[in-house]
Amino acid sequence: MATDMCHVHNMFIRAMNSIYLQSPYVTDPADIADLLFYTKTVVITIDAHHDGEEKYLFPGLAEYTKNPNIMAVNRAQHAAFHEGMEKLGEYCSKTSPADYAHSTFQAIIDSFAAPLFKHLSDEIPTILALKEYPSKDLKAIWAKAEKHINDVGSFDEMFPLAFGCMDRGFEAGQHKFPPAPGFVNFVVKYWFARKHQGAWRFNPCDMWGTPRPLLFLPKEGEDR
Repeated sequence: MATDMCHVHNMFIRAMNSIYLQSPYVTDPADIADLLFYTKTVVITIDAHHDGEEKYLFPGLAEYTKNPNIMAVNRAQHAAFHEGMEKLGEYCSKTSPADYAHSTFQAIIDSFAAPLFKHLSDEIPTILALKEYPSKDLKAIWAKAEKHINDVGSFDEMFPLAFGCMDRGFEAGQHKFPPAPGFVNFVVKYWFARKHQGAWRFNPCDMWGTPRPLLFLPKEGEDR
């Protein structure tokens, strides 16, 4: 559970870093539209993940362990960045490319990045602390939360985002995540990613989990 959670959290961090670093250098209206769509997808995906925790994982663990406060810190951390995430999603939905301002865009992210990243770090040791409970029982609770995440959103959006933010070299490549057959990468690349293919240019990795240079950055010799 902790390993899978770590992979998912790293995915969110890579996506947020990617949009933050590239946002000042996106100037063409079509590229701005893709950035706004990409960012909105990031927000929807993070929301789906945390919604699954709030509805299934946290209550399930509280009921099973007979400790209603076992995930109280994590729940409070969600509340600390939820408003900022919601504001970012609203900005991406309502802002036209002509009205886009990278300073406003980055300021919204700055308003919640610290509590978000702290939560993504803190939740891992919280899960590791559950090792005193039987794995088979925890697995059932975890599976219910995972199913909710898979049922939310569009495969045309969440799959290309997720596969394009997974670094297969993480921890020397010792993990297989997501645990899917190799052909799935081809399906994501050539089927699910087709509809919004311009947006996935902002992914920090290709669909096979290989890190790649960010596309929208200053040219060599230009000021950052």
